[in-house]
Amino acid sequence: MNKNGVSIIEILITLSIAFLIFGISSFGYREWQTRVQLTNDRDELKSVLLRVQQLATAAAGGTSWGLHLEADRYMMFAGDYYDENNPNNRTWSLNGSQILNASSTFADGAGGFIPDTVFAKFSGETYNTGTIALAPLITTSTTKIINVAESGQIY
Repeated sequence: MNKNGVSIIEILITLSIAFLIFGISSFGYREWQTRVQLTNDRDELKSVLLRVQQLATAAAGGTSWGLHLEADRYMMFAGDYYDENNPNNRTWSLNGSQILNASSTFADGAGGFIPDTVFAKFSGETYNTGTIALAPLITTSTTKIINVAESGQIY
């Protein structure tokens, strides 16, 4: 039998296969994008923590330095306590990620938990130890972790 064209069934099968491949690949792409963004947010937060510790070790401004956490952002501050009204605070926003349990991430040295870690001037040590857990906004099944030890080690 001699065919001079393409049947509607062949077109529908071809389109179905194309949409199936597109659907699978777009899901994989979104997952990959989420993991990359989570890794970027973790790396930037870790970099800011290291910067805060460096400022404290150098006693920049003659004081200790700290970092305050909120679910969707974090702030660098000078001094022993976070003051949300201080215009010198520097803020970073998370892009597509969240800090899990931000308000109770760090030990306060008295048996409780707080959202701040403060590094001592000159030594860079902290009593506010803890684990920062970052997760994508859409799911908390994947997390990235940053640990802050009493010695000031950030890993």
